[in-house]
Amino acid sequence: MTRHWSKDPYWTEAADRFYELREEGVKQLVIDLDAIDKTLYHGDGPAYRALEAMLSVHEHEGMDGFRGAPRIVLALLQILSEQGRNSKE
Repeated sequence: MTRHWSKDPYWTEAADRFYELREEGVKQLVIDLDAIDKTLYHGDGPAYRALEAMLSVHEHEGMDGFRGAPRIVLALLQILSEQGRNSKE
């Protein structure tokens, strides 16, 4: 059985950061393609972690309407945008 995505701080903390930005009025995220290319294909990178998180949504939330899927997408966008900012710091 796959661990539920909501038990993983990688996703929950990223989602929290996303919602904080929205509350501050931020309307755009920038994704640096060169920056994400460095980690996207790693086994523990965002793509494969998102796959596992979505599997947990499918496995655990089927009867609840898959409400975790949008949260994972927003968290993933936040993570990808941070990779670009972090590479410039």
